[in-house]
Amino acid sequence: MRIENGSARRYIAACGLLAGLMATVTGCQTAKVDPLAGGGGLAGRWSPDTGGYAAIFDNGVFKTTANDTGNIISQGNYIVLSAQQVQLSWTSNITGQQNSAQCARPSLNVLNCKDAGGKPFTLRRI
Repeated sequence: MRIENGSARRYIAACGLLAGLMATVTGCQTAKVDPLAGGGGLAGRWSPDTGGYAAIFDNGVFKTTANDTGNIISQGNYIVLSAQQVQLSWTSNITGQQNSAQCARPSLNVLNCKDAGGKPFTLRRI
């Protein structure tokens, strides 16, 4: 199929207009929590009320580091189930044991969690 110069320019212009329209429409969508990517705004450093370590969350994975030595204490994954619910699972680098927790998120900077054994703990963004 042969396209004349004028037709080719109109075709390219139409494609550019369509691409711009698609970008505008896409830009209007509201942000959604992506549980598989671990989104939900948790990225950053968090600390328990009891102190002693920091939890660093980043794109669905996290690690805890000792405040005094900087050594990695545990590492694991998190899934944002909703704006108010987060699921954690991790392995201790000290004991090798696996654990998990269900967390409620009453505000953007607080996670109230309960581990698989029923022990509660709170993490706050630092």
